[in-house]
Amino acid sequence: MKGAWLKAILLLPFNVTVIIPILLLWYSDYQWCIPAKSQIILGVILFCGGLGLFIKTTLLFHKVGQGTLSPLAPPKRLIIQGPYKIVRNPMLLGILFILLSEALLFSSCCIFIYTLIFFLINCIYFKTVEEKMLIKCFGQDYIAYRNSVPMWLPNFRGKCKVN
Repeated sequence: MKGAWLKAILLLPFNVTVIIPILLLWYSDYQWCIPAKSQIILGVILFCGGLGLFIKTTLLFHKVGQGTLSPLAPPKRLIIQGPYKIVRNPMLLGILFILLSEALLFSSCCIFIYTLIFFLINCIYFKTVEEKMLIKCFGQDYIAYRNSVPMWLPNFRGKCKVN
């Protein structure tokens, strides 16, 4: 299981947050400059928050869901604890925070545009593919969860009504 877990991390988020941004900077003839202090502060906050969220949700996939973030070895159990109580896609939010931090820290419009495109593609994918798979796999439990927890904007006031 550890091999599948590591492979999923290297294939998916590592490529999205490291390899593709490096290629974008490389092929856009990026010239590095020191960002403004506010960009550095916000970039570091977003990076730390995003990395923490990604690590927490990945561990939940492994420990609670008994699977990986890869569609080839998905969780066997529905995860509705931790950050999943307030938002349905906290792992992807973590990745988006990391990408936004990179856009800020490198002052890169290319990475920012890539982040927007990545988010749009995932919005479409989640609505058209992943949610259907989750309903098929977890049935009414997922439907109740989907109806009580927002997809992208965390609901800090309400609590997940699914146990």
